[in-house]
Amino acid sequence: MFNIMSHIANQSKYTRHYHPRHLLAQYAINQIATLELRSQDIVKAMGYPIKHTIPACERLRHVLSNKYLGLDGSYMDKYFTAEEFLATLFAVLDIPHTPFAEDIARSKMLLCTLSMIIKVHPMAV
Repeated sequence: MFNIMSHIANQSKYTRHYHPRHLLAQYAINQIATLELRSQDIVKAMGYPIKHTIPACERLRHVLSNKYLGLDGSYMDKYFTAEEFLATLFAVLDIPHTPFAEDIARSKMLLCTLSMIIKVHPMAV
């Protein structure tokens, strides 16, 4: 895992609202800081309409702070599925999606497994 203290020490005005719990989120946050992008600029580049800027920024913060990158369906909107959101975010941040597709698939598989365990053994959680 990554060092959370290095994230706290290296926060910028562009990244102070993000609290990564996944390595890919930390990578994306580092890229946001490097590109000096505000969340409003990111969601605009992702194609969200102006009137949905605040909810889109909240989703961005949630995804970059969620240990499953939002792939657990914990934050949805009518514009992007969880996977589309990540792919579009990576494109906006100039992060190639393909090298991380395996990590994303692994996270989805873990979520699927956890979901099945909960269905079979609801008291296991």
